[in-house]
Amino acid sequence: MKRLFTIIFIVIAAQSSYAQSTTIPLTVKTAFEGIWQYSVKYETNTVKIHFEPGTDYALFTDDGSGMAPAKTVKANVNGKLLIIPAIQNENDEVELEIINKKLHLRATPVLWDEKGNRIGSQDSLKVHRVFKRIK
Repeated sequence: MKRLFTIIFIVIAAQSSYAQSTTIPLTVKTAFEGIWQYSVKYETNTVKIHFEPGTDYALFTDDGSGMAPAKTVKANVNGKLLIIPAIQNENDEVELEIINKKLHLRATPVLWDEKGNRIGSQDSLKVHRVFKRIK
């Protein structure tokens, strides 16, 4: 009986050691966090990136040009990238990367079937925008 309790205790201890959440490196947080703006002659787009304490994701808020309500989605950290997974009828697949102190946003439209399953992506329609930090 004592051996059974020992085995159960070891299994529970091993499982609880894996339950800790991953922490986001401070360099990734400081690189991405802030207000970013993309501006060309007739178009301006503003986005905000914020990391909440104790979470393993970033909040990405697209303010756009200010004409429509802002939209907030979760961006997962993957190494030195932020990834926003595609959700049907809501957003495309988005990849965010910092290159030379500028935010590079790459959005790829995704194709869905009538059952809501992902079929593939349209790489030929990929959009690439470069944002500058304003705050």
